[in-house]
This record gives sequence, C-alpha cells and structure tokens, in this order.
Amino acid sequence: MILRNLSWLTVSQMVRLVTGLFVGAWLTRALGPEKNGLLGTALVISSLMGFTAELGLRQVLIKELSVRSEDAGLVFGTAARIMFFWGMVCFFIASAVAWWWGGVEMLIVGSILYSSLPLNAYLAVLSRWDAAQQAQRTARLGILANVLAAIARVICILAGADLRWAALTIVLEVVVSAAAAWRWSVKNGWASDLLAWDAQVARSLLRESLPLFLAHSGTLLLLRADQLMIYQLRGAAEAGVYAAATRLSEIVYAAGPLMIMTFMPVLTRTFHTDPARYHRQCAWLFGALSLVGYASILFWWLAGGVVVRILYGEAFEQAALVLLVHGIAAVPYLHGELRSAVLVIEKKTVWSIRCALAGLLINIGLNLWLVPVHGAVGAAWATAIAYTLVWLVASLILPALRPVGHQQFAGLTSPFWLAKDLRQWRVLMQ
Repeated sequence: MILRNLSWLTVSQMVRLVTGLFVGAWLTRALGPEKNGLLGTALVISSLMGFTAELGLRQVLIKELSVRSEDAGLVFGTAARIMFFWGMVCFFIASAVAWWWGGVEMLIVGSILYSSLPLNAYLAVLSRWDAAQQAQRTARLGILANVLAAIARVICILAGADLRWAALTIVLEVVVSAAAAWRWSVKNGWASDLLAWDAQVARSLLRESLPLFLAHSGTLLLLRADQLMIYQLRGAAEAGVYAAATRLSEIVYAAGPLMIMTFMPVLTRTFHTDPARYHRQCAWLFGALSLVGYASILFWWLAGGVVVRILYGEAFEQAALVLLVHGIAAVPYLHGELRSAVLVIEKKTVWSIRCALAGLLINIGLNLWLVPVHGAVGAAWATAIAYTLVWLVASLILPALRPVGHQQFAGLTSPFWLAKDLRQWRVLMQ
C-alpha cells in the first residue's frame, strides 16, 4: 500500500512538475518580470491566507483519523465545517491585505484568487483518505485538477488574456479539486458526515491544531517573507524574478509534504508500538530527504542557467543564481518539514513554534540588510541562512530537540549508509 501511494504521489508530482516547467514558465515569460511580480505577490498572500483558513487541521486530522476509527465521521465533519466558515472570513482579510500591500490592481487580481479560500475545506476529505493510507486518491485528484487548470492556462496565454484570467485559471484547480472531493464524499456515504458537528470535538481539534498552526504559520512566513519584502524594497520586477525562481525550487520543496502524507500514519502508529523502529524510520526518511536536497544543489549548479534561459528568457537571467541558493536551502527546509511532523507525533509542537518565530525574525533582519543591496539573490541567502539555523543547528544545540537532531545528523550522512538499508525499506515501513 505504501509503495502504491508513493507511486501515485510521485506521478502526481511529475505532472505538477511538467505543467510547472512548461505551462507555468510559458505564463511567466508572457507576463514579464513586473506583472509576474504582482501575480506572484498576490499568490503569496493567497498561500498565507489559505494556510490560515486551514488552521493547521490537515496534519492533526491525518493523525487523529489514523487512530479514531469509531468517531471518524464526526471528527471529519466538524473539521470541514470549521475550515469552510473560517475560510469565508479569511477571504475578506486577504482582500484587505492585497489592497493595502499593492493597491487596486492587486486587489482585483487577489479577490479572484482568494474566492477559493472557503473551498479549501475539501482538504478534510484528502486528510481522511491519507489517514486510511489511500493517498493514491489524493494523487489522482491532484492530477485531474492540475491538468484541467493547465489547459485553461494555455488557452489564456494563446488568447493574450490579462492577469485576471490568469488568476481564474489558478483558482480553477481548487474548484475542480473541491467539486470532485465533495462529489466522491456524497457518492460514498459521507454526506451525513459533512453535516456532523460537535463543539467538544471542535475544541479538541483546535486545541491540538492551533499550536501546530502557529508553528507552521511562522514557517510559512519564513518561506514567503522574501517575496513580500522584495516587492516593497525593490519593486515588482525584482519580485517577479524571485517568484519565477521560487516556482522551480518549490518543485523540490514539495518532496517534504509528499513524504509526510505518505508516511505520517505509519510513523504515528509505530511511535506508540515500537519506539526503536520509529527512530530508524525517522532517520531513514531524513536520509532520503537529504539526498533530494543534495541532488537539487548539484542540478541547479550545473543546469540552472540553461534551464532559466530556456524557460523564462534573458529577462529572468538572475533567477539562476537564486535557484542555486534555494538548492542549498532545500536540505534544511526538507528536514524542517519532516521535523515538524515528528514533533506533532511526539507532542512537542511548542518547539516548532519557537524555532519558526526565531527563524522568521532572523530572515526579516537579513532581508532588511541584504535585499536593498543584492535584491532577489540577497533574499535567497537570507532564506538559506535562516533555514539552516532553525531547522538544522537548533536541532543539535537545543536539548529538547537533540534526539531528533541525532536522526537529522544521520540523515545528512545518508550517502554513506542509506544504500544498505534500501532493500529493507518495505519491512522497515510496515
């Protein structure tokens, strides 16, 4: 089952890779640095508010539904309703932020993007699939939505459509995903669960998810602060270069959530039943993510300039150096994603909050110093330094995180030992 889930998630990621490389790059080239900067900044606000609408419930739901089969419908329905109604509130907050940050033009584009925030409640359906180790359903839905949105984006490019139509094609992916997820739920007998509500369950979920939300909001701000600050400190064109690089580097960054969706139910159960195996599983996953990070450094070092020229053109040439620095940042970032999931399982989420907020402050301080002088490249270095400090160094020096730090250190040395465990990974992950 793990192999099937991982295979489907890999195919889904490959589809996203292809559409991101070709259709996304085509759109970026057509828009140019300045318009791409405005769209990219509006998308950053959408990403931040989308996570706010989720309230950190996704990972908590996967964990809870993995072990609470008797009242799964009640937990699922309560979480979905929380996300839907809070998403409506987030729409108005996001629109206000877009107007304040970028004026009327960003408000027009942003209000289209943010209209999908209430629909993000469909993530509750995906969490229920993932908890039942049916992540292949999540992957298939992602493929369908991504392909349809990519086709719509191509039509917009060929028709010479403006930013508003580009925003509509981005929203289309969420609309298709939500419609398909809700239709599947009704067809398979989850309709009554969607109407379920229990105030005590809601309080229990929020009590566990809000610390995780705070931790991840700091992490997400740490990821997105660069784009927002570049837009303010260096203008839309420089922000457009950074957004173009980020679209490519995030293809590698997606390996972290992919691993978590696939293996978090397994880790949750093993943590309670076999601690020794649990620690071996964590070390193995940190090792696999380290290899992904090392490969990204090598690839962007050797081919970054060629890739940028082919996909984006000479106007985005500076993005090649940003990609190389983002490749360096990939190693601590991927470790940080898995570490956050591990700390959720071990009920140490408070340390994720502290580290993320510390990293955010470091990143903002470095951006204020580096961005005015070095622009997008300076922001990339600020990111790499902050990630390394809060997701690698902190794990080794803070006593509460040191057990995870030892697993991360083992992961960093994975080229020397991972191969001998490769044949045993199925047995290890059962």
